[in-house]
Amino acid sequence: MPNFNEMPELNVCLLSFSALVTLFLLLGVATEHGKNRPFIRNFICLLIAHILMQLGEAGLWFFAGTPEKVGLLKLSAVFSIGVGLFVNVFFTYCMLEFFREREKVSLLPAHIVAIVALFLFFLTLISVFYGIFFRINERGYFTDGPYAYAIYLFDFGSFLLEVYLILRYRRFLTMRGRIALLSYCTLPFIAMELLVNWYPVPRYLTTTLSLIVLVILFQGELTRQLAEKEKELNESKIAIMVSQIQPHFLYNSLNSIYHLCDKDIQLAKKTISDFSEYLRNILGSINRTAPISFEKELQYVQTYLNLEQLRFGEDLHVVYQIEATGFFLPALSVQPLVENAVKHGVLGREDGGTLILSTKECTDCYQVIVSDNGVGFDVTREPEDGRLHVGIQNVRQRLYAMCGATLTIESEPGKGTIATICVPRKEEADEDTCGRR
Repeated sequence: MPNFNEMPELNVCLLSFSALVTLFLLLGVATEHGKNRPFIRNFICLLIAHILMQLGEAGLWFFAGTPEKVGLLKLSAVFSIGVGLFVNVFFTYCMLEFFREREKVSLLPAHIVAIVALFLFFLTLISVFYGIFFRINERGYFTDGPYAYAIYLFDFGSFLLEVYLILRYRRFLTMRGRIALLSYCTLPFIAMELLVNWYPVPRYLTTTLSLIVLVILFQGELTRQLAEKEKELNESKIAIMVSQIQPHFLYNSLNSIYHLCDKDIQLAKKTISDFSEYLRNILGSINRTAPISFEKELQYVQTYLNLEQLRFGEDLHVVYQIEATGFFLPALSVQPLVENAVKHGVLGREDGGTLILSTKECTDCYQVIVSDNGVGFDVTREPEDGRLHVGIQNVRQRLYAMCGATLTIESEPGKGTIATICVPRKEEADEDTCGRR
């Protein structure tokens, strides 16, 4: 077998090609829809570190034998060795964040690896002057320093830790996922053992191959989660629609219209129009996949409240304090909160009460506040039927999935309830969320 260590041009070309392939992987991942997920952010850092590490190694081969370029040789060594230390750090964080999306997993192992890597990186910088981990001899060639074994021990220790973590949390992985993660840990070491006359280029080449496998794994995972999220959203919309079309509400509304026909024909016509608009909004919302303007949602809410005020008269007092409207949110995200306030809050009192619907523009978000002075409830306890009132949990999931918005509920028995929606402003929100448009 030829000694590839005597072919610097070949090694420079292979390392440069490997870095270029990794760069394309980086560009692909950086433009993915889920790039802000914690494990994807760490994977992006891993790819960047891998590129710099390969370019540093290529520099050691390219400038080898040129004593007059000792500065470039030392800089290449820092990239190859120093930045290479953080490849293990980012891979460990990437794995653990990947597992944390399924269960609460401690990041302590990654923190420990990061601390050790930072210490070794500091010593790598000192090696430029004192040759602790590496030296550039008088002929312009890279050689190991007296304590280079510390780097090898760190690599081997990181390898054992990574394998342990993969085996420990294997329940979160399919067989393909286990193989993909294990390949990143094991292939570089296998390549180093098999090719004794060619070091360390095979390590970088096999690592790049493993990165391609990881990209395929993570893209498949993001696609699967996106499909699950879409399914949950559809189920949530159906659940909310069903919860809105309550038989007793339909019967009571029709009964109110029936009696109005003898008393006030014009009001009866208006009520029929409101009732028709209410049903059209509820049934039409199931097919909406994009957020709607708050003005449109406000129309739905007003239609519902008009029908309820017709039934309950002075027992239901409604106050609108609308200061901001220039934002978007999922259809039927405010109306269930209003209905909850009416049925379980205001009308729970013998003499009725007041519902206040307000909006305001804050520095980083738009707020929609639904408050009432009704009977209130204990937010720490589940309702007796085991479900949150009027699909509040479904509303919360849809708000977060479609807009990155949050829903908080504050209530106290006998003192009323306050439901607050915070919709991030567009300049503050992620590209998959909504805000001002």
